[in-house]
Amino acid sequence: MILDSCFLVDLMDDDPSAVAKLEEMERQRNPLRVSALSDTEVRFGIEEPDTLETYDSVIDGTLVVPYGAEDSRTAARLMQDLEDRGERIGVVDAMIAATALEIGEPVVTRNVSEFRRVDGLEVTPY
Repeated sequence: MILDSCFLVDLMDDDPSAVAKLEEMERQRNPLRVSALSDTEVRFGIEEPDTLETYDSVIDGTLVVPYGAEDSRTAARLMQDLEDRGERIGVVDAMIAATALEIGEPVVTRNVSEFRRVDGLEVTPY
């Protein structure tokens, strides 16, 4: 499971839906991963040292998946495919989707409408 940025932020805010989803995934022993892009996006938005500590505790033990050349090619292709269909996707979301596609994992997100348009990507809402 690739945890999207919004899921991580919601966990830090103790959002009941996100917390319940995390508990469900842990019970099912789903491997939890975070794209390096989501990690960067969330860290960039953190202003307080205490909040950074909270974030670090949220992702403690979660593998941060790097973004590489194959991910880049996949992201560019899916962005072009979606643009050709008149359904643009945000660059970071395309990169996160590409990372998930490359490792064969679903994306856990509340941003379902954005990710569901990506062919072949499994989306897990919360």
